[in-house]
Amino acid sequence: MKEGRRRIRRRETPVSQDPAIGSILVIAMTRMGDLFQLAPMASALREKHPGSRIGLVAYKEFGETAAGLSLFDDLFLVDGKAIRQRVYDDRISWSEKIAMVRSMCSDWNLRDYDLLINLTPNRIGTVIGYLVRAREVRGVVMTGDGFRAFYDPAIAYFGMMVRNRLYNDSNLVDLFLRIARVPPPRSLVLPEKMELSGPGLPPGRRWIAVQTGASVALKRWPEESFVRMIAHFLSRSPRSGVVLVGAGEEDVARNRRIVAALEDRWSSGRILNLTGQTSVRELAGLLRLVSRLVSNDTGAMHVAAAMGTPVVALSFANLFYPETAPYGENHVVLQSRKSCAPCGIDAQCLNPVCREDIDPEWLAQLVAYLEESPSAGGTFRENVARFLASHSPGPQLMVAVSGWDGQGRLRYRPVSRPPMGLPDLFRSLYRQVWGMEQESLLLDWGTECDILSEDYDIFNLPRHVWEELRNAHLELGGLFREGESLCGMIRDRVEEGIPGEGERRDLEDKTRELESIDVRIQELGWVAPTVAPIATLFEIEKGSVAIEDPMRLLEMIRGVEQVYRASLSRNERLIRLADRWFSSLAPGLFPVREREEMQVPVP
Repeated sequence: MKEGRRRIRRRETPVSQDPAIGSILVIAMTRMGDLFQLAPMASALREKHPGSRIGLVAYKEFGETAAGLSLFDDLFLVDGKAIRQRVYDDRISWSEKIAMVRSMCSDWNLRDYDLLINLTPNRIGTVIGYLVRAREVRGVVMTGDGFRAFYDPAIAYFGMMVRNRLYNDSNLVDLFLRIARVPPPRSLVLPEKMELSGPGLPPGRRWIAVQTGASVALKRWPEESFVRMIAHFLSRSPRSGVVLVGAGEEDVARNRRIVAALEDRWSSGRILNLTGQTSVRELAGLLRLVSRLVSNDTGAMHVAAAMGTPVVALSFANLFYPETAPYGENHVVLQSRKSCAPCGIDAQCLNPVCREDIDPEWLAQLVAYLEESPSAGGTFRENVARFLASHSPGPQLMVAVSGWDGQGRLRYRPVSRPPMGLPDLFRSLYRQVWGMEQESLLLDWGTECDILSEDYDIFNLPRHVWEELRNAHLELGGLFREGESLCGMIRDRVEEGIPGEGERRDLEDKTRELESIDVRIQELGWVAPTVAPIATLFEIEKGSVAIEDPMRLLEMIRGVEQVYRASLSRNERLIRLADRWFSSLAPGLFPVREREEMQVPVP
């Protein structure tokens, strides 16, 4: 029915020479929505390792969701509440915690695996991953003396992203693929694995699905807004119908009220309420039949994306679209541009005004336009831009469309051309830095400048903002140089052999100096927002230099020295890119001599 939507662009990668992998275990003890975002990774693993048996470890409370995906051959459910009580209880010794968790996992942790992919960077996931016997581990690992280590650059980036999400431009699906070391799958849709026949749709209409629920109230568009949007949509698209989907008592009650509110104006033949009547796999089959899904940011959105169905996603509260929006091309996401949006991860907003920035009638017009004019000519992005040219979303609403960049990575680009803010620019600059460093991608500066100029009002960002932040980045670079130099001195002393009493005191002094430098790096990340991603990643990478054998002290010192050196390099790259950007807008912004001093090679 929709074969053209099922394929995604595939990034070319060298042929793997890895040993045959027949058994894979994925640990993903995380939110329900994240489980749905595992679908592309599971598909890619099956393409790369055909015939392998793949198991999933997930929280017991999301057991129905995980089972419904049916992408995994084995499903192992963990009582998260019980484990949390033990792992986070400081009165219990480390050895006792390990023994308790081992006992709780003993019913499924009975075999050796060829590959363990641990996507859970908290204490619980780290401990469980440590207990799994696997030939190879990707993602989070733990040393024998209890240190959590992020040896993989992709999982280290994951840890950084959680604390600096405004400067992240990587969708979680792309990140999962990088951690698993697999390219994007040839096809996202696995009918034999994901869908079952469920309630059918009456013929003769084009149906869109609407998901009104979300796990948290703040992430839901108000009920009355859905009522108004559906009413306006049905009036503008006479050949269309709306099917309401969802699960749970709240969704059932809410959608009954929505149907009742619309019953006086529209016959039941144009509104079909299937809330609570589908399993996860039946929902997947249903979403494959509809032409589009309008949804809050929730699990159904990712199921639709995995089934090749385009989504109009409404993103509120602490949700941030580059991270959680649907994976695949030609999806639309709407997010407030208010200064407080998105909320902090742990924020409890008492006045969610961001939900008011989406006008129900405007959204109905957008969906009707997409349904009635699917072949208006040009690309999908150009069609959306045409609509926005005559139907402004308002200054506070950002409209973005998904697509693939030249390296096969997902990218959401604004179509509403909002004023450029500091996170908008540096999210793009960091995308270049991380791509060069972690994926060995080439810098295409001209293309990036063209994209930014097309997507944003670039002259809105005050130039003096970078002048102030630039000084913070220069100070950060000085701290990294100082730390690298101190590590070199310590390394030289250790290489000379067993130090005397005076030399030991000198080494202790230098170690304290290093600790002081690290505190200053952390403090810079607190006060200078664009510094924070580099400072956070430095903290994670340095903490991951864990050597269990004290006789290998020299190896640990060299590892720490390398972390300072790598952090200095990425900071200099970022400075150079930002200098080039602002200099292109105003060539006289920085003195020539200063610009020449900061010219560092970019591969």
